[in-house]
Amino acid sequence: MIDPDARRRIEGMAEQANQFAATISDLTGEGSDDAGLVRTTCAASGRLVDIELAAETRRLQTYELREAILAATGRAADSAAANLAEVVARMTGSADVYGSDTVRQAREQVAQYQRLVDAQREKLEQLHGDLGRS
Repeated sequence: MIDPDARRRIEGMAEQANQFAATISDLTGEGSDDAGLVRTTCAASGRLVDIELAAETRRLQTYELREAILAATGRAADSAAANLAEVVARMTGSADVYGSDTVRQAREQVAQYQRLVDAQREKLEQLHGDLGRS
């Protein structure tokens, strides 16, 4: 039979892990360009999930619009990464010795998400370079 105290700790860790997973799946970051004409939302992975263009963007040159989109998306990805780091810090700051596996797994997940964010950022930079040459 499992000690009731140990069972409560295990159940608590499982609940924390479930809350963390739910938080991560819903986590996003938002960004906009300097003029506020383009607003984007990125998931924790850095993937662009939404973009809003102000009516005034119709008057922009394509290179101006491209720059605005890239700026907004970069800021949104940075915001998502910062939000993810905050969630992990909260999670790991309250973890005790019994939660060390959960903390390790959370850190690995954050590292994986950060790699995805970095890959998306590289793709954006590549797109920026490709569009600049056309």
